Amino acid sequence: MLIGFDASRINIGVKTGIENYSTKLLHWLKKNEFLDLPPNFHIKKFTFPFFWTQLRLAWCLLFCKQKPDLVFVPSNAIPFLFILFNRRIKKVVTIHDVAFKYFPSSYSFINRFYLNLSIIFSVKFADKIITISQTTKNDLIKFYRADEKKIEVTCLGFEEMDKKLTDEEAGIIKEKFGINKEYLFYLGRIETKKNIVNLVRAFYELLSEEYDLQLVLVGKKGFGFEKIEEVLKELNVKDRVIITGYVNEKERQVLLENSSALTFVSLYEGFGIPVLDSFSAGVPVVLSKIPVFEELYSKASILVDPQDVQEIKEGIKKVLENKKTRERLIKSGKELLKNFSWEKCARETLEILGLMVNFRG
Repeated sequence: MLIGFDASRINIGVKTGIENYSTKLLHWLKKNEFLDLPPNFHIKKFTFPFFWTQLRLAWCLLFCKQKPDLVFVPSNAIPFLFILFNRRIKKVVTIHDVAFKYFPSSYSFINRFYLNLSIIFSVKFADKIITISQTTKNDLIKFYRADEKKIEVTCLGFEEMDKKLTDEEAGIIKEKFGINKEYLFYLGRIETKKNIVNLVRAFYELLSEEYDLQLVLVGKKGFGFEKIEEVLKELNVKDRVIITGYVNEKERQVLLENSSALTFVSLYEGFGIPVLDSFSAGVPVVLSKIPVFEELYSKASILVDPQDVQEIKEGIKKVLENKKTRERLIKSGKELLKNFSWEKCARETLEILGLMVNFRG
């Protein structure tokens, strides 16, 4: 049995969702004590400057001397040429979300075209599709009429928090970013589909009610950032809203652990890793009432209508004001964490890959 794993995304410096998924999954899959992998497990490196999946990986799969029984691609796209010229090798792909279907204006025409075509090919030609939530599975059935029998849901895991830093060490990091008050926390791209505009407006309402807070937005600037800047200027809250940009792991941990709440009111998500991180850190969460959060986290969060600024504000107030609510959310979050781990994700993925290799239908 020979399984090929597309690990092209593990060497990307600044990792986001798919890169982290690929890295964590490969880490667990290659642990001998976990899988008892044979001694011939190894990594092959194939360099190529662009269109790596569609050109270099396809070329390797078509013409390499030792072809795998199965190839696993942990992102949406199976190599098109490989599909057309080699039907014998089994193909498994992970599709994380279809955000571009809900927010087409957040993507360029070329990106939308490629993402859509990739998923069309994957739905039609993959022998098995893995999704990271039931919500994404439902979306594939809704938009692409995917065969639900060949879709398996395998939830993601989370990073165990390192030992908490001392107050002095945490203070240095907070000072670096100008944090000197109680604060709300957000982690992800700073873009319109993450509903940052309504989050900022809800934060402004809290300030208007004499809450002495800061709002810390951690992440890179994304599509529509200029609209967010306009709202910050309009409401005159730029001195209270801190945009950190990308931060390292230690900084991310400190900023999360010391926050009063995670405020994650996106209009769409495929999973929402920052929620699990918050549960691990013992931080209560206020989430948008969208399908994936209702599916995965409703028992341990305050859910609010992401389009209703007043409801977002009231949800945050419940967390800030009610000690019993905070304690209940933190306890429920810790309990819910037992359902998620990278080890569990890897085991379930291996089971799917193993079954596919043994299947000769």
